[in-house]
Amino acid sequence: MTNPVMLRKLVKPREKIEEEKDRYPLAAGIRFVISDFSYVASQNYGEFAKINGYDLITKQQLKYRTTAKSIIEQLHQIELAAGRDDNGKLKQEVKVFVNSFKSKNGRNGLVLEDAA
Repeated sequence: MTNPVMLRKLVKPREKIEEEKDRYPLAAGIRFVISDFSYVASQNYGEFAKINGYDLITKQQLKYRTTAKSIIEQLHQIELAAGRDDNGKLKQEVKVFVNSFKSKNGRNGLVLEDAA
């Protein structure tokens, strides 16, 4: 049997993800329209989401990021239901309200709900 090789000789290491200065953490109480989103692999979190959208009233462009598993699961469902166009944008924009909840374990979490 041969000696094992280092992983980096076979697989290129992931590049360090630079934090975007204009992308903010998603937080409870935010109400906005999701226009598109993407998923990014992370060594620390497994996967996180970059969400782009705009304020419903002012139409100001908004950029958020989240590692909340419940939100990422909902984004996967939105992607399947709304579909994407050739440019990667959602075919149907979605109005959402970010709400907080407490899990059975007592941990705080975030979830997307209908915006009233």
